[in-house]
Amino acid sequence: MNQNGQRSRRVAIALLTIVVFAITQYGATQESAVDATAVLRQAKLLRANHRPDAAVRVLNSFLSKNPEDADALTLLAQIRLEQGDAPTAKQLLTRALASSPNSPTANIAMGKLMHEEHRDPEAMDRFETVLAIDLRNKDAREGELAAATALAMSARRENRQDAALKVLEHARSKLPDDPKLLLDVGIQATEMGLLPEANDSLQAARKLDASDPDILYALARLEMQEQHLQEAEADLRAYLTKRPEDASAHFGLGKVLQVTQRRTEATAEFERSIQLQPAQTESYYELGQLELEMQHDAQAAPLFQKVLARDAGHGGALTGMGIIAFRSKDYTRAEQYLARAEQVAPAYQPAHYYRGLALARLGQKDESQRELQTAADLDRKQQGPPGAVDGASESGVTSTPPR
Repeated sequence: MNQNGQRSRRVAIALLTIVVFAITQYGATQESAVDATAVLRQAKLLRANHRPDAAVRVLNSFLSKNPEDADALTLLAQIRLEQGDAPTAKQLLTRALASSPNSPTANIAMGKLMHEEHRDPEAMDRFETVLAIDLRNKDAREGELAAATALAMSARRENRQDAALKVLEHARSKLPDDPKLLLDVGIQATEMGLLPEANDSLQAARKLDASDPDILYALARLEMQEQHLQEAEADLRAYLTKRPEDASAHFGLGKVLQVTQRRTEATAEFERSIQLQPAQTESYYELGQLELEMQHDAQAAPLFQKVLARDAGHGGALTGMGIIAFRSKDYTRAEQYLARAEQVAPAYQPAHYYRGLALARLGQKDESQRELQTAADLDRKQQGPPGAVDGASESGVTSTPPR
């Protein structure tokens, strides 16, 4: 019994020692956590009160005993950045990430630093590390969008459209619910002629933010290209209720109304566009086209002349003046205008057609036949579907001004 009692006491003492050690260690850990929280709070307060040197001293003292504390390293790096010491800040953030690779504050701080240095792919990696853990992190979302947009813009400036779209689509895979990013993807795809992809992205953007005027305008542009004119008109009108002073949107609405043969309404939109932005050419050109199609040559001529006063190489206006001269039986002048139009817009079918007619009246049959054949070939290539915004009108004059 004595031996059993002694054995029991030894076991109890051993267990008590383990418990005491565990409590001590737990207390030390809790104390360390409390110390770290207090130190960070103190340093942040000093920083907020414009006492960065004092904040640095507090953090350095703490880090001398806790050299791998990611939050303290990150806060110190942020202060060093504010003091203009980017190299030291970068070293501190590298240490913080080595200690805590998934630290949101360290990743975001490093991502912002890389973005400022135009190292946007690396910046995106940092922001995406945070987004993989917390998709709702505001700083990471803003950082990812800013870096992806900058990278895509750089690719566009270098005429690498595929690369720009690839960047935006990658960012979309990380931020599938960001309407601004979806808008950018849609615009880029529209510019590249990838209409189904553009529609998918812009419709998703509309579902997330139906009131965003930029999304409405991008959808209207896409719908005009897809020949969905009723939808384009509706979106342009919705856009103009939010931004009624946008001359380009009034011009776009005028184009839609022109193609759908609502000439009076189209004229009003082109005139409104000119009121808002007098120093332009395209609305004057479209008004001239409307008058030309209605055989109002005396009204069309001064409108085309206004276009040519601003842009002497405007193929559409040169063609319009050539047609007016042809109708007035001034075939020599008509041929001159139309030859100039062909030089600046060699693929514009009406210029070849009317020049062929003018040359025939001037007795130049071989040249006339060549021009008329070119016009026929272009007509077969360019003929759009009924109601096409870029197709030919019944008068043989396309509604899109060639440049």
